[in-house]
Parts: sequence; structure tokens; C-alpha cells
Amino acid sequence: MNVEFHAMSPARTPSPDLDAEACLRRDATAKAKRLLRKGIAGLQAVLDDRIIVDETPLEARDAMQLAADAMHAALHQLDAADSIGRPEATAPAGAHTRQQGQFLAYITEYVAANRAGVAPSHADLQRFFNLTPPSVNSMLVRLERCGFIRRVPGKARAIEVLFPSAYLPPLERNFKF
Repeated sequence: MNVEFHAMSPARTPSPDLDAEACLRRDATAKAKRLLRKGIAGLQAVLDDRIIVDETPLEARDAMQLAADAMHAALHQLDAADSIGRPEATAPAGAHTRQQGQFLAYITEYVAANRAGVAPSHADLQRFFNLTPPSVNSMLVRLERCGFIRRVPGKARAIEVLFPSAYLPPLERNFKF
């Protein structure tokens, strides 16, 4: 649950209208994010379908990819807007490194874009970051030790990002399933 705090003088109380507006704004933002994620997933499913892609003119495919990229950018903007005005708008203590941030952002975006809502496999992480299997495993172990992710032993693709998404950097490059 997101709570907004406002600096007030002792004689001033929060306005019910401002609280209602903030609640409406949060609800609208959450709905826009859900719609964007649904649209991204649908568009990505079409872009991943080899039969459709092979029969689609190159210009149309490029336009669809531009639309998907714009939707991802809009989602990042909404995430950034959520953190405005919150007292915790600076990164928490023990913030991630650049590479850790990219791993966390990739996992978060992958889960959001995947219709099944599952995390990326080790092979997905290897391909995206061009790393060896031991390097990927080492990074996941470090992220877990730092408390940025949680993994369920014995369950494939069971990675949950615990780091607040408002503080995650944007991915330095887009990905495709």
C-alpha cells in the first residue's frame, strides 16, 4: 500500500480533498500500468509469433516494435511518477550496483511482459546479459544475499524482486522473448 506524506505545520491538518485526489491519482496510475502491461504482453505475443511476423511487412513489424518500446517507456514513466512526493524517493540504504540494477530491472520487466507472470530462466539471463552460467548464478546469489530478490529452492523460475520498483533503473536495452 502506497501512502503519501505531506510536510505540515502543527496547526495544519491534511485536506480530505487532497487525500481523495491522491487516492484517485494512484488508482488511475495503477489502472494505466495494468493496461500497458496487458497491451505489451499482447503486442509481444504477436511479435513473437514467427508465422505472423513472417507474413507481416517489415514496415508494420517496425511500427509494432516502436509501439512496444513506447509502451515500455510509458510504463517506466508511470513507475517514476509513483515515487514523486514520497519521502523515500531516494534509493534505500545498500542500493544496488549498476549491473545488479540491470538484473533487477530485467527480471521485473520480464515478469511484467510474460503472460504467465514467470521470471526469466537462467538461459534467458545468460542470453540477455551475454554471461556464462556461473556468472548468472553468482549474480543471483549476490542479489539474494543482499535481500534484493527471493528464490524458492527446487522451483524453476521462482524469482521475486523485493527491491522497490520505483528505484530500479530503466533497462539499458530492450528485450524480446
